[in-house]
Amino acid sequence: MGVKIPTPPSCGHACLRVALVVYMIFFWIIGAVILSFGIYAEVAKWNYEGVSNVVLSPSSVMIAIGGFMFVLNFIGWIGALRENITLLKIFGWTLMLVFVLQLIGALVAIIFSSQTKNFVNAGIRRNIRYYYDDPDIHFTLDTLQMEFECCGGVGYNDWDLNIYFDCDGKAASACGVPYSCCTSSIVDMVPNTQCGFKVREGDPHPLSLQDEIFIRGCSSALAVWAYDNLKLMTALLLGLCVPQLIGCAMTFRFITQVEEEIMLYSNERSKEEAVAMTADNEW
Repeated sequence: MGVKIPTPPSCGHACLRVALVVYMIFFWIIGAVILSFGIYAEVAKWNYEGVSNVVLSPSSVMIAIGGFMFVLNFIGWIGALRENITLLKIFGWTLMLVFVLQLIGALVAIIFSSQTKNFVNAGIRRNIRYYYDDPDIHFTLDTLQMEFECCGGVGYNDWDLNIYFDCDGKAASACGVPYSCCTSSIVDMVPNTQCGFKVREGDPHPLSLQDEIFIRGCSSALAVWAYDNLKLMTALLLGLCVPQLIGCAMTFRFITQVEEEIMLYSNERSKEEAVAMTADNEW
């Protein structure tokens, strides 16, 4: 007696498999794009002399995030195509771990807001030291200060941490701030990159500088922006978490279906073998 061919997977199984593969390919492509931009930015920095070895530069962060997404979704993709339970579990549990860590990070940032602000201050102040050494940091700090109309981490005096803006320095920019701190860096339609030079000389009162430079620190500006845009922040958090939850749900459901198919196939084989043994004994 021949072995009975198992019932082919149901449409639900096949449809879920296709949906899971499409999901993984989509985020695999996003990871590849982020990774490519990060590598491009990192290679572009090689053309600059004296680029500092900054581990947490924007390009290195992009490479880390993009590389992680690329590898994880590739593992899940292969697991879904081959119905490999081990690879699918690696993908599903890693995705769940990322989701949990994001939630913990968001809760910690809200509950310990003062510590979060200090953490942001420390990050900005650390990067101020490398303002002229790393083009990524240069661009990021300038964009941050112009978009949020702020200067430094705690305040504009943080720029004393940079050797080019240090009040004890000999550079033309000594005791100053970058042009991105200026309330207006455009004069007669021409950018004035020296608008912040010497503005801190003599330790003037902050109010006397408010028409020349932004006197608010960027950590405070970010905190105010986050508070004023709670709906947007919530939407961003949901935008990150919901796709991960969907991915986890589809992955674990697909794992269950694959295990059920394996169990069904094993049971049918056992029944066929039992029938064959009975027939042989009767013969």
